[in-house]
Amino acid sequence: MKDELGEHGELGYYHAYLRLKERLVDLIRVNRYVSVCDIGGGRSPLFSPEDVRQLGLAYTILDVSQEELDQAPAGYRKIRSDICDAGLGHIPERFDLIFSRMVAEHVRDGAAMHRNVLTLLNPGGIAFHMFPTLFNPVFLANKLLPRKAAERVVYLVRPWARRVPKFPAPYSKCYGPTRRMQRFFKDLGYEVEQYRPFYGTDYLEGLPILGTVDSIFTRFVARRRSPHFTSYVWVTLRKPRS
Repeated sequence: MKDELGEHGELGYYHAYLRLKERLVDLIRVNRYVSVCDIGGGRSPLFSPEDVRQLGLAYTILDVSQEELDQAPAGYRKIRSDICDAGLGHIPERFDLIFSRMVAEHVRDGAAMHRNVLTLLNPGGIAFHMFPTLFNPVFLANKLLPRKAAERVVYLVRPWARRVPKFPAPYSKCYGPTRRMQRFFKDLGYEVEQYRPFYGTDYLEGLPILGTVDSIFTRFVARRRSPHFTSYVWVTLRKPRS
């Protein structure tokens, strides 16, 4: 699904993911941010050491897995912690920008994650998250199927995915820009700056029948800008200055 329908109706993972770094760089430059935290960056932080130097960033990777952190290149500040932990506020640093990409669906408690991120932000700072959403049929199936069955399906359509660890995905608080989700973030204390939907995935591309049905369904919900059947979202949240 590489073509797009227009503003806020883009199709698919390609737009959501490939433009992600550009969006974050814009946020950093426009707001003159310095301290950045990459949640779940693990072995593959989004910004390279060269990016960090060029942008003049104090860049921290926060990940629940020490094994993942150990595989990250040298030169980053690293914190091993679960973003859902109740005691996360003990971390002395506060950040101008905290972001995650394809992480929120894996946390056990989405509400705890977003509360902790708010605590770790400087006043006026921004939280940015990209994550897949329910009730896209592919991700709903991934949530409902037993883990081993879900893994077999993923490896069938994406054989190369065997090289990447597959983590449980409860999809806690992973929904499109519904009124309930907008209210959820505001009730936590955020200002919602953008809740941008993307439609469709590439999981079923090339599969007979299923791929065609998925393409028809994707275009149907994208044209209607359905908040309930998005596939991915960008969520940009700001912590008030006072």
